[in-house]
Amino acid sequence: MNAVRFAGPTRTRELPAVCAELADRLHTTALAELPEDEIRRLSDRYDAAVAGADTDENEILRLLTRPFSLRLDTPEYYRYTGMHVTGWYLARREDPYEASLLLVHALVTDLIALEEREAGLHETTVEEGAERVRRLRAVLDHLGGFPLGPDRTMASAESVRLAGHDDVLVRDLLVVNRCSGFRRSDKHDEHMFMRSVQACEVAFFLVRWTARRATEAVGRAPAEYALRIRQFASAAELLNVVFHALRTLTPELFMGFRDATGSASAVQSLNYHLMELVVYGYDERKSETYGRFAHLAPVNSPRLRRFTSLRDAAADSADADVREAFAASEAPLHVWRGRHYGFGRRYLPEMTGSGGTEGAGYLKRFVGKAGLPSGDSIDDTEQLLTRFAFC
Repeated sequence: MNAVRFAGPTRTRELPAVCAELADRLHTTALAELPEDEIRRLSDRYDAAVAGADTDENEILRLLTRPFSLRLDTPEYYRYTGMHVTGWYLARREDPYEASLLLVHALVTDLIALEEREAGLHETTVEEGAERVRRLRAVLDHLGGFPLGPDRTMASAESVRLAGHDDVLVRDLLVVNRCSGFRRSDKHDEHMFMRSVQACEVAFFLVRWTARRATEAVGRAPAEYALRIRQFASAAELLNVVFHALRTLTPELFMGFRDATGSASAVQSLNYHLMELVVYGYDERKSETYGRFAHLAPVNSPRLRRFTSLRDAAADSADADVREAFAASEAPLHVWRGRHYGFGRRYLPEMTGSGGTEGAGYLKRFVGKAGLPSGDSIDDTEQLLTRFAFC
């Protein structure tokens, strides 16, 4: 699938003027260099928007200024990545699976435009930049092949084509684009890192969402299981395709902005840990990590320790096709864990991870997933395992 650009914004799709002005300011500022008094003003604007009327302007201002709140106890990773905006978008859509695909497509399409614009600022196109664009287009190609549903013959490429005619959807995607993706540094390459992290967070959610539905279908609905396990495989492979594009960042380019990200670390990602839980079951080796971050504490609950994973449900099936389909579909996740460890070795070989872990050594411990126990299915009363997770 070739890159599909959504129609340009019409008057009904634009942000309120005051929000557009603030978004422009934040997108063109190295946030790590913001003075304390400006952060206080942004925090005050957030409080005022929360206390104000439920207008469109206040809703967008809440999204824009939430990461700067001095009142909220937000983990640094979530201040950096702006996952609350993604959560806002997905909560507004009826089909979180298709909505997730459209969001990643829109973010990657915008990133390609940024890379092409950056290349236009130079007399010659840097080969690394050209390769980055090629790899980003491969992400779009992969998204275009995602299977949608049993009553739909089209893949997501057709869904993307139709999306441009939906003013509400296009406007919501614009909100996500303009209310997130703010760089801490003044380095262009941080765009690539930031949007890759956002795409991976959506992929974590997609893997979890499809894995839960595949688990529910084991032994009950063979056709449903076949569909969900194909969707699961596509979502897992999305992580590898995104990482392939991210590798166009050299260690030197990465280190050019890493310090500006502060203590923001993917080890704090609730979506990631919930994905691992749903696919593989509770991992006792992570109990210390779950206890170290307050927002991860729910994963340590006794009920989630007894959660039946997709792997266990498939392994317990008497149907060999169910077991074989899981093994084939899970393989991309094993590849991704190896690549994630490889990323740590290449970019943080002798360094402590920004989340306080031992960097690449921490990642190495979790490449393998053998021997993780799980138990009976549990009720999802708080929808912790259903919704896109953010803090």
